[in-house]
Amino acid sequence: MAGIPESIIDRIRESVNIVDVIGRYVTLKKRGRNYLGLCPFHTEKTPSFNVNPEKQIFHCFGCGTGGNVFTFLMRYENLSFVDAVKRLADETGIKIPVSQEAKKQESENEQLFRANEVAESVYHQQLKQAPAAVQEYLQRRGISAETREQFKLGYASGEWDGLLKYLERNGFSLNPYKKLGLLLESEKSGKLFDRFRNRLMFPIHNQSGKVIGFGGRALLDEPNSPKYMNSPESPVYQKSRILYGLYFSKEAIRESGAVIFVEGYMDFLQLYQAGIRNVVATSGTALTEEHARLIRRYTNRVYLCYDADTAGINAAVRGGEILFQQLLEVEALILPAGEDPDSFVKANGKEAFLALLKEAKDYLAFRLSILNRKYDLQKAAERSRAVAEALEMLLPMQDAIRSGFYLEKIAEQLQVPATTLLNEFQRRQKARRQQNQFREQGREGGDSPGAAPAAAESAAKAPLVFTGAWGGEKDVILLLISYFKDIHDYVFNHLQEDDFLNPEFRELFALIKSRRESGESSGAPNLLHFVLENIPGEAVKTLLLRELEQSNREFHKPALYLQDCIKRIKIARYQAKIDLAKRQMKELAPNDPRQLQFLMEINDANIQVKKWQDVVSSDDG
Repeated sequence: MAGIPESIIDRIRESVNIVDVIGRYVTLKKRGRNYLGLCPFHTEKTPSFNVNPEKQIFHCFGCGTGGNVFTFLMRYENLSFVDAVKRLADETGIKIPVSQEAKKQESENEQLFRANEVAESVYHQQLKQAPAAVQEYLQRRGISAETREQFKLGYASGEWDGLLKYLERNGFSLNPYKKLGLLLESEKSGKLFDRFRNRLMFPIHNQSGKVIGFGGRALLDEPNSPKYMNSPESPVYQKSRILYGLYFSKEAIRESGAVIFVEGYMDFLQLYQAGIRNVVATSGTALTEEHARLIRRYTNRVYLCYDADTAGINAAVRGGEILFQQLLEVEALILPAGEDPDSFVKANGKEAFLALLKEAKDYLAFRLSILNRKYDLQKAAERSRAVAEALEMLLPMQDAIRSGFYLEKIAEQLQVPATTLLNEFQRRQKARRQQNQFREQGREGGDSPGAAPAAAESAAKAPLVFTGAWGGEKDVILLLISYFKDIHDYVFNHLQEDDFLNPEFRELFALIKSRRESGESSGAPNLLHFVLENIPGEAVKTLLLRELEQSNREFHKPALYLQDCIKRIKIARYQAKIDLAKRQMKELAPNDPRQLQFLMEINDANIQVKKWQDVVSSDDG
């Protein structure tokens, strides 16, 4: 996987104890065979976060999150799978052989990181030698020398080729700087020039502290030049995954249990140097679901602190909705007119800001107050539009209890009968589900393997809907995971992928079969973790983990039960063939010659149904 041999992944996982690793982040107490704690991925007062040392997996019965030790590190530390494996490899001293392709990609990324470090150093040094006007600007903005040093603020001179000349003078390859967008090529002359000129420079870091890009604030008012300019996206910088300052503030966010979102670099720096450390900046980037997932690694509570102008309010509405729909606890604080976080803290200090923060409204109340101002609720048509906007905000939410609570609040505030509102919400939910199913069917194009990523993405966001003998299909997967060496020959001799009517279990069956055919070790622990690391869709993973963990699923007489599962799967498959042929016959004219073909298919399928109905399970299986 990802260029790392499965055998090495297994060795690394087997060399650590999941209880020890998770215990660094979560307080765990032994309960019977398992360990229990408060889930770090959602807010709860009663522990529902289970760690199973025997199977080396974790599962939260509250939010459904689960997996193995790699999954935990990926979610908690916002790591990729490869980075999580490498983190534990370093701890265990296990060497990871690196493929030539992986070496090449890692080498390219390292070149980009080094290029950004060089640019950071150049800009930082230039700030120390910058004209007096630049130093005066920073003093006027109240940015201390300590803050400039800690965040390595810099200055891009007004020259068209200041950075370029430095790089050429010192013999650096220019390709990484072109790939990062630090150097641009003139369309007319083909000559290179600096992207950033006459700007205050803010290095942007990833969660590991590496410089991945820059933000630049213009120091002169120039026509056709934006006030703020960021690095373009690159292999190491994707703006939808980055929050400015998070590398510096993540521990303070964890400790305080909340994060303050501000818009600008200066807002962040002013709050941070005033001692308000649990802060991040969006830096003009629209908030995304990825940002929501990123910040949830550290806290579930978010304060949006934006300017009181129209742009600030709109940013709070849009960004807050994304975070709200992702089940974060969002509160919105709109500052007094004419203020931004930077100016308010500079003028009034830390304590005044924290006192003001207590006046923040929860997001729903904030949004309803906006709707009250936006629409004339005395007019039926406008009230209907306000209700529609409020309901659309709730539709993506995957928490029925929260949705119900919010519906009551909306009904009260918008003066609509609660039953009417609930009926309309359910109607919209149904329409949304149908649209999602239609889109998923269109993506799948039948059951082609190429549609799997799209289907998995959709499945992660929608409740699972199964058909046929889905319980038997699910339990065959669980039996394979638990008793693979004893039953795999029997299972693969009696079942094919086409026997599975549900694509989720069909994909898992094919996945396990491919593992067997590849000759990889398929002992129960290894197979379980292989499935968890490759499973298509969070919803299916949650279902299997719940089945495995809730009852520590053990089958009484597994051989007998397996035969019963196969029997049910086969009957369901042939019955589905009969139903399909009957539907197709209804669409044909009575004298269509294909009627006879379908009758023969129905007859053959009926024979198979009768055959499997007569099968009697036996211990001799």
